[in-house]
Amino acid sequence: MERNIQLNWEAITQEARRRRKARGMTQLHLAALAKVSRSTVVRFELNSGDIQLSSALRILSVLDMVERKQEGNLLLRREGQTLDGPIVVMFAPTMGPGGALEPKRFGSLQDLTLFLEELKIDPVAQRLAIVDLERTNTATIPNILLTMAELHELWPIQFPEKSRGGP
Repeated sequence: MERNIQLNWEAITQEARRRRKARGMTQLHLAALAKVSRSTVVRFELNSGDIQLSSALRILSVLDMVERKQEGNLLLRREGQTLDGPIVVMFAPTMGPGGALEPKRFGSLQDLTLFLEELKIDPVAQRLAIVDLERTNTATIPNILLTMAELHELWPIQFPEKSRGGP
């Protein structure tokens, strides 16, 4: 399947080089972090010769130029005994950053449903989770992918913004 995608590759490589220099990184240091050879970084920055897409993505990722998603599970727990009582939702990362889980509280099942819809959780997964909440007071919605920006917005203590030298 062919897609009509155009990238301003020169602007991308210029920004990557600017970020590398702003962070005080040598090409060798960037190469080590990206797990590519120094010659790959040189070809990437100079737009000379071909490099593999996976190598370019590793370089861009080290420089925070690729939006990464964090996979995890939403853990739901009903507090109290009423069906429409407070509900706590936590995001448990499958791997990577996270630390102690931060609870996000909802006053009702309706508020929880709006939140899950906002996250674009599959309606079937929503219904199954609500049934589990009603039966056992707990539920898990597995394999959720959220961007680090979404995680920071929703769980700012668990996923604080990184302080970096430059965008």
